[in-house]
Amino acid sequence: MSLKDSWQQQRQQRQQEVTQRQQTVADTLTATRQERQLKAAQLRDELSLFRATLANESTAYRTELQQFCQRLHLETQAFLTAASDRRHKEATQLNQTLDAFVQKLRQQTVTFLATTQVERTEAAYRVEQELVAFVDALRSDVQSYLIELEAVRYQRAVQLNQTLLDNRAKREAETQALFQRLAVFRSELQRFSQDLHQTVWGGDCAVRAEAPIAKPQPVKPSTKPIGRVSVQPNGTVAVTSTVGAFQNGHSVAVVPPAKAAKAAPSDVIAHEKEVYAHIHTVQGARLTEIEAALGINRFQTVDALRSLIKKGLITQRDRIYLAQEHLAHT
Repeated sequence: MSLKDSWQQQRQQRQQEVTQRQQTVADTLTATRQERQLKAAQLRDELSLFRATLANESTAYRTELQQFCQRLHLETQAFLTAASDRRHKEATQLNQTLDAFVQKLRQQTVTFLATTQVERTEAAYRVEQELVAFVDALRSDVQSYLIELEAVRYQRAVQLNQTLLDNRAKREAETQALFQRLAVFRSELQRFSQDLHQTVWGGDCAVRAEAPIAKPQPVKPSTKPIGRVSVQPNGTVAVTSTVGAFQNGHSVAVVPPAKAAKAAPSDVIAHEKEVYAHIHTVQGARLTEIEAALGINRFQTVDALRSLIKKGLITQRDRIYLAQEHLAHT
């Protein structure tokens, strides 16, 4: 058998199989369609029966619902009427209770405001007294601190003045030594120049006249006033004019000649004596204690204490003023 005949035979077989399959599918579709039509008819019948039953049940439910709504409406009306009566009674009782509470609260408020006003007046008076006492104590502390600070500044000013004098003497000594070394260097430079000239030009050449080298002049001690250094209240350093001189290369502070000073009032001197005598007698006292004991005001007491501290007669320790001899014993 040739290949073509085999292919045609297989083709006929395939066509027959396709035809059989199509016939089988058609039969299956016809059976399925008939079965579906039967099921659809049965469903239509069942749906019609269900609709009829549902319509009957809906009519009965609607009737029951109308009856229930009527009963609920009647019960609601009765409940609302009873609730309205009850609320009216409760509102009347609550209104009476509220009126009584308002009257009681008004009386309590009036009593509380009166009591609070009295307490505030008393508290304000106490606060005012405490504030006055605090201001007095603060003023006393500030005055004491200012006195102590002025004494510390005075000591620092003295130390600074001494340091300036020492530094000035040291700088002048260093300047003198520098000028001496410069003179030696100039002499060596002069000899080097002569040797170089001799080497370059020989001994037959005329030697040019050389200008004499000026000898270093010794530094003369300055007689300009050094000045006394003092610290101002704002923190700056002020220098007041005093007479200063140098002797043998050392700085010596010379006190200026006494000028016609203003005569101090007699009451300041008397207060100084009284303050010193009181501190010496009681062996230490505070600023307020001194005022109360001597019967003088704050400014007079502070001036007298400041003057005694400057003179070195008294000192301050923990806001207590002590005489120097008592401090030495302690």
